[in-house]
Amino acid sequence: MTGTHDPLNPAHWNCTADELGNEIRQFIDEMGSFTPYYLVQIKFHLLKQSQLDQESFSEFCEVAIQNQLCPHCKLLYKAKECPLWYRLFKSVEPRILQRAPPCVRIAFKRHSIKTVVNYLVAAHLLRPPFYRGGRAPSCIAMRNWNYCVKDAYCRQMKSESTLEYSRIREMARMSGHSPRP
Repeated sequence: MTGTHDPLNPAHWNCTADELGNEIRQFIDEMGSFTPYYLVQIKFHLLKQSQLDQESFSEFCEVAIQNQLCPHCKLLYKAKECPLWYRLFKSVEPRILQRAPPCVRIAFKRHSIKTVVNYLVAAHLLRPPFYRGGRAPSCIAMRNWNYCVKDAYCRQMKSESTLEYSRIREMARMSGHSPRP
């Protein structure tokens, strides 16, 4: 981080971003993981206030992201707490979703972001930093969650894997034949 703009507001912090990054690393070495709240509670000398507010929390997370310490954070990709969760939501672009099955597009419209991202990561359509994605959801799971609306490509699939959709779609495009609706 040396030589970059210090993201920490001196009104909130008694340290620089480099010092905070080193403190987080030491905390991880001692404890194995961290949350911004717990670390600042233990290392209270870092913060000028009694606790993190929204701005200082964001600054803390920006330092952790820049230092690639997020894999050790217990809040990593936790909805509405982790700044990377918001970035994850924004990273799912319409052009990426066009290649996904209809059930994944429906899940996106219903804000089921982890379901969508698990599919996109498994299909190699998205690579979010530090994301520990699960498997792509199966067709069975998508039906159980009421996301399934089969299109012509879905009807040609031989398995219950949503990942097969891309292969079927690509084969149809390459052959110049679109399946019948």
